[in-house]
Amino acid sequence: MMSRKYLILLFIIVWNQSYSQAMIYSTHAKLMQINNPSYYGLNNWNKSGLLYSTTQVNLNESQNNKFFYGSYSFDNLNFSLGLGVNTLSAPQIGFKKNNFKLSYVYKVEFGSDIWFLPAITLGASSSNLNPSNLIFEDQINSISGYINQESIDPLADYFFANSHADLGASFILHNRDFLIGLTFNNLNRPNTSFDRGVEFLKPITIGLQTAYEFNLNPYDRRFLPRYSYLYAYGSVLKDTESMNIYLSQEFQLGEFSVGVSQQFGIIDALSFLNVGLNVGLSYENFDFGASYSFAFQDSSLNYRFAPTIFDLHLSFDFSPFLRNRRGEYKRLQVDNYY
Repeated sequence: MMSRKYLILLFIIVWNQSYSQAMIYSTHAKLMQINNPSYYGLNNWNKSGLLYSTTQVNLNESQNNKFFYGSYSFDNLNFSLGLGVNTLSAPQIGFKKNNFKLSYVYKVEFGSDIWFLPAITLGASSSNLNPSNLIFEDQINSISGYINQESIDPLADYFFANSHADLGASFILHNRDFLIGLTFNNLNRPNTSFDRGVEFLKPITIGLQTAYEFNLNPYDRRFLPRYSYLYAYGSVLKDTESMNIYLSQEFQLGEFSVGVSQQFGIIDALSFLNVGLNVGLSYENFDFGASYSFAFQDSSLNYRFAPTIFDLHLSFDFSPFLRNRRGEYKRLQVDNYY
């Protein structure tokens, strides 16, 4: 049992180091502000929302993300503020991490309905690990199988903690049909080691996001809802040792949406991590969604264990004129900038 929990702990540490403490979730296209905070300023939208994501490593071990976000546009001053708060917990091993990020997004019109959104993000992060939740070898009676409550292992009395600040920058260029985004994370190279005597500087990561939205029913054919779109999205997150690739294709059919996603990872070779299914429903100012990603195990590399991911998210748009344009259900819009 102890060795299994150490494997889960190793998975969390490696995953967080490999992907620069990024959240583990599967609805990237609908919650793009997690990867690129410039999205908080898109089309002057005022939104808030919640995401609950659970990552299952095996049948008995999982970790959870609880994410809250909000954005508010100061239209007359051409900027928006975005807030993101996330809690990651793995109760089986006593691991918990809290992130707080505040983003400032400025808006510049390039003409021809093309908008440029540069942003700067300041964040704070704290994490702790309590090994008392682990079961050590000296607690197990090999004859009876009884588990003692106390352990003399020195590690059992430790409590590991770390806190640091984060600095990031991001950009988005978009119009009604396409979007290109670029992000830079950990620009201040924070020390994330639990042991202050040992320095582990987080590498700077670079992210690229692209999206294109197709109108599937420009001539109002009856076999599709009037407002039907295909939203194709892709993102790449790269640091010094690894790369994460995410692709999705989502159909917006009036108030309903359905789509698929694929995720790949590169450390020393390309691995297919998971394929996901997602559904969504829009009702007045609310958007609901759920997704599930099926893991693929790499049989040629036994030390790689891709998790399954389940997401639930809810958002509320409190823009004052949303009801006048809600019927279009388009992701990329510019009408609210004016």
